[in-house]
Amino acid sequence: MTETAESQFNPAFHFLGLIQKAMADGVTRYCKHPACPEVYLVPTENAFYSPETNIESLQALCLAAPFDLSVELLPNWQPDQEVDVQAGRLHITRKPKPSATNLIKYPLEELVWYSTLCASKGRLLVNSRIDIAVGLNTYPDFSSLFHKEHEPMLAAMLLEDALPLPALANLSGVPLAEVIDFHNACAILGYVVTDSGNAFNPANHLLGLLDQANTDLQIRCCKLPGQQPLYIVPTEGKYLTEADATALGKLCAASLSALEVSIVDTSSTEEEVVQIGRTRVRRKKQASLPNLPSHPLSELRFRAALYASQGRLLPGYASDKPVRLKAWPDKALLKDASSIKEERYIFQLAALMTAKAASLQDIAQTTNLPLAQVINFHNACAVMGLVDQIA
Repeated sequence: MTETAESQFNPAFHFLGLIQKAMADGVTRYCKHPACPEVYLVPTENAFYSPETNIESLQALCLAAPFDLSVELLPNWQPDQEVDVQAGRLHITRKPKPSATNLIKYPLEELVWYSTLCASKGRLLVNSRIDIAVGLNTYPDFSSLFHKEHEPMLAAMLLEDALPLPALANLSGVPLAEVIDFHNACAILGYVVTDSGNAFNPANHLLGLLDQANTDLQIRCCKLPGQQPLYIVPTEGKYLTEADATALGKLCAASLSALEVSIVDTSSTEEEVVQIGRTRVRRKKQASLPNLPSHPLSELRFRAALYASQGRLLPGYASDKPVRLKAWPDKALLKDASSIKEERYIFQLAALMTAKAASLQDIAQTTNLPLAQVINFHNACAVMGLVDQIA
């Protein structure tokens, strides 16, 4: 894990803060760092000037704290004109610096973007939350913005669906620290939008269907195209399916709108004659369910939350508040989980969360597990009534 849970990225402590200050007051600044070329910030033109053609040559400047820079205010500065410089109470007119005539003009947003990527270092931007789902309102112009190979993919994913950053890291395979850096750069430029429905809503997934079935006690058949069907039998507290663990996980994670759901009517108007002892009795014929492997419905409920959460917390919980498990999940469920590669991590979490109370962020750091996985397990335990929130 990174230091995301320990600290946040504050632009004011970096060169980015100086850029933001220039943009706020509109005053041109001449910035110099011993390890890289000079830069002129010209907010009135929404531009910066530098003699370099490669923005990566400005990395040392972008990583520097403001007090490590040489900064000079240049009101009304032009790259090829004489300038008035304020020195105490005196105004001094002088020619531009020798290198100023070799300067190249660039959009200021390119420097804002790059300096954010450089300085974030896996720390989330101040006033942001890691468990809140975010999306993008526009696709960054990667034809001009410095970017890593994976960032167009991240942008495409966030344009399609709002996700918490840990879930985005999990789904994309990109380290969380780099996902956070990308998020910060997008947020600084105003590309990030927060999903008001960021919490995990069970009603939108199989978990919501289980709640309905427990209320009306009707048998349901659920199908995901291309997958084995699943039958929910609430009156017997079980579900039936031939789907393997991978297929079941996909079904649990799918949105309810993607599932084909039908009510299974086991009543029948047909009659049959059966032998009871020496007597033949006429009775209504019982419709039968398919002869499929049977499992406890409680296990399906746990996995429905585990796979559908996608790093989104259930309403009423926060990733920075301490929680504790009252008990381990069901032993039969754990026995199955031990043979499922994608679920083996839950043993480490169950042991830690029953031993002591801690926030989900702290648990992720202690176990070196992605926060998204910690949240998923927490939600699965919460829907089973196993989680205590510590005041």
